[in-house]
Amino acid sequence: MSRSECAALRIRWAPRLLMTGRSFRLPVQTAGPEPVLQFAPFTLVDRRFSPRDDAFMYYLRAPQTSGDYTLSAECGEQSDARVVQVRTLDELRQCQRYNGAEWPRRWPLGRNWDSTKTAQTLQDTPLRPVNIETLRWWLEQDDTTLWHQLPEAEAPRAHYVNVHQGCPACGTAIFAHHGYYPWVRSLLPADFRSECPNCHAVFPSNDLHSGDFSSGDYGDDGFGYFDRDGHLFLFAASYRRDLVNLYNSPIDHLTSLLRTEFDPLLARRLGIMLLRYASEILNLAAIPQFRHGPSQEVETAWDWGQPDWSSDPEPIASLFRKGMLRYAIDVPSIGASLALAYDTIWPWLKEDRELVARAQALGLALAQPADAIRLIEEMLASLLQCLLDGGGLSNMPRVSEGALTLIRGLDRADAQDALEWLYDRGPEKLRGFGTNDFFPCGTPPEATGGYNDTHTRGLFALEYQLRQLRQRHPQAYPESLFPSLLDPSRGQRIIQAPAEIALLGRIPFHFGDGGSSGVQTPLHDRAPLDPLPAATKALAAEYLDADPLAESARQKPLGNTVLDGVGIAILRTDERPERAAAGIVYGDAPYHRHQDLLDVQLYAYDRPFISDLGYPQSWASVHCWEGHWATHNSVWSVAPDLHPLELPFDTPQPFLKAIAGRGRLVRMLSSAGLQVAEIEAERWAWHPAEQRWYKPGIHFRRLIALVETDGQGLAL
Repeated sequence: MSRSECAALRIRWAPRLLMTGRSFRLPVQTAGPEPVLQFAPFTLVDRRFSPRDDAFMYYLRAPQTSGDYTLSAECGEQSDARVVQVRTLDELRQCQRYNGAEWPRRWPLGRNWDSTKTAQTLQDTPLRPVNIETLRWWLEQDDTTLWHQLPEAEAPRAHYVNVHQGCPACGTAIFAHHGYYPWVRSLLPADFRSECPNCHAVFPSNDLHSGDFSSGDYGDDGFGYFDRDGHLFLFAASYRRDLVNLYNSPIDHLTSLLRTEFDPLLARRLGIMLLRYASEILNLAAIPQFRHGPSQEVETAWDWGQPDWSSDPEPIASLFRKGMLRYAIDVPSIGASLALAYDTIWPWLKEDRELVARAQALGLALAQPADAIRLIEEMLASLLQCLLDGGGLSNMPRVSEGALTLIRGLDRADAQDALEWLYDRGPEKLRGFGTNDFFPCGTPPEATGGYNDTHTRGLFALEYQLRQLRQRHPQAYPESLFPSLLDPSRGQRIIQAPAEIALLGRIPFHFGDGGSSGVQTPLHDRAPLDPLPAATKALAAEYLDADPLAESARQKPLGNTVLDGVGIAILRTDERPERAAAGIVYGDAPYHRHQDLLDVQLYAYDRPFISDLGYPQSWASVHCWEGHWATHNSVWSVAPDLHPLELPFDTPQPFLKAIAGRGRLVRMLSSAGLQVAEIEAERWAWHPAEQRWYKPGIHFRRLIALVETDGQGLAL
């Protein structure tokens, strides 16, 4: 069909609901000439034709006045139209029902917000160190610059530029600099440029900062640049992710400075940044279409625009792991950070009218200090609801830890429904977390050298938050309803287990998505391994009424380790620290798993000899490297008719393909100069129709022996 004909005209995407003054892309697909677009009272910022999509792209800005506005495109007898509901921030904050759900998603649902905060409640939080150099740029900017440094939520965000082809100019050579985030960027102030560290080419060719969505050969309008072969490069979306992530750093530093010595000038700067963040979070609480979305581990194109999850048949289920302004895994920690910042300036915020005037100049409809408090508290309540909706899923038990911190920061004595969710329906299910998430050996079922430690640290941090909340509101959260998470005898094992998997006193035994050890680097270049931070050990000593890592135990050789619950056995020589250690994996993990069944590792003479690959170099390589059994020191087999394990996560497929397996310790022998472990294991597979594991009949047995030979010699 020639472009002179008008046919098949269609507006492919438009937002259902939009905040006043916000911008978006309107794609109009047609096989004919450019249509006539009726867009008043919107403002046309830019336009271009996309041959790849056979569509005209219009970049529009919404009016400052709310209303239901019709956008229409016409070409001959062909036409299409969409209605966009434009609302002010105050209107978006009002409770309403849509598609069977309450909006905005702000705890408590369906009720107008009322503040109950009567005291600072988070000032017991340990102080973070302050880096003045990191903070300097932020201290030198005016309010307008600070306000615009945080991107508006309507523009998409993404993790990576491209993990397959790398750089449009020099290709995969860029990955020699970093597998995930190799691009060099100047973020202060934002210029939306990304420089390749290898060939120094700069992308994109258009200037998004000045509203240019179309110029040059490498244009990226926010949804990515496509090369001639259709490969996608997400320069703008990943740049915006970096900007959003960066915005929290000065908030943390300002909070620490103000907790050390209060300064009204710094408090107003922090107040402006909190109000800026609040405006975006409250926007997303009402319009989840512009949330960060699922973590795409590889570059993935949008289907014309962001999906409207609020219009899905199950809208709340659709919010699962969609995050807010940031990626889902960050929501609990960001919520805790913002709650602490608010708690720090709350006494002053109640009285300061200058902040209100400065916020008014930036466009916020505030009349008095109570309005600023209300806006920030509604932000925190929206982040709490994001967690309760499953939108902020993170490494366990961070969801519960973040939620408890938010409840404490808001000083709520009426959050029993949230506590019940944490105890009985949340990802950690706190009523059984201390028992079910830690095997009898005291080890969580996840990757060692990072993720497992998050569980162990988190258990004691959770107990701390819970006790502080109960101390503040004893009648609201009695232990009879919300019991302690710690059992003294199990707590002792939990705190000891991380120390028992140390190798040569320098590095943890690796299992799953942990860190790997560089094979050319002597281990003595590392600091001695301290498996748990001092804060966790201090809480353990207080709550368990004893030092779980007694000095006498620290001086003894570790000897062999068997953590049969998680499936790890380690053989050692008898020094402290040992000069050699060999370990074998015979367990499995629900998350951050690798094809590690019967994987063997050997560390000796201050170096790794056989080590685990750990976290992937890039998601583009997991199929043929980190996620492949042949690249591990393991045994494996392909089970016939094995189907992928479908889980509601965004983990790459190689880690979901029913790679489960489980073994048991058959015997361990120990004598002078000889340590032996024999393991038998069996593959498991997933039955997709019956939604259960089954045993396909694949069995293994492996025997390893650590033998001390002449002098200081060793054999495995």
